[in-house]
Amino acid sequence: MIAWFLMVGMALDAGALSAADADPCTRFTWDVSRELAVMQQTPRAVTAAVKPGTEVPQIESERLYEVKLALQNTVTFVAKPGKPTPVNGAYAALVRLRVEKAGRYRLSISSGHWIDIVEGTQLVHSGDFQGQHGCQRPHKIVEFELPAGHDLTVQFSGSPDAQVLVAITAVSKPAAG
Repeated sequence: MIAWFLMVGMALDAGALSAADADPCTRFTWDVSRELAVMQQTPRAVTAAVKPGTEVPQIESERLYEVKLALQNTVTFVAKPGKPTPVNGAYAALVRLRVEKAGRYRLSISSGHWIDIVEGTQLVHSGDFQGQHGCQRPHKIVEFELPAGHDLTVQFSGSPDAQVLVAITAVSKPAAG
């Protein structure tokens, strides 16, 4: 009888593992519970800009946005993207960002776009990134150390997706992994 309970218990544990393994959004090595929660919000629609200037819409942290992009060959970037990306059939655009508290932030997106954050005309180097095939909310997460009170430009480039879900979240403690 004890052997039967052990077998049933092991089967239940295996079933729980299989369910967790089946969800690609559980495979990030960071604690992304905050990012997953924000990515489940109802997104606010934003049409991104195709050139720098006062028309670039601003996004805020802890909110989800659905950003409409333009064909990349119509976009003028603030700074050359940090990675060469295909132009034909690719979408790109610009949004603004400003954080009130300096620190590590994660930019989460639902696509494979290359992401740059620009301060002035200089790229802010990313610290780390993760992505999970099959997880769309988020598909990719990139970490940046951001300064407080500075106008920053987020550049998207190099993906065939004409829109992207975007969220910015503060990292409460250093990421492991």
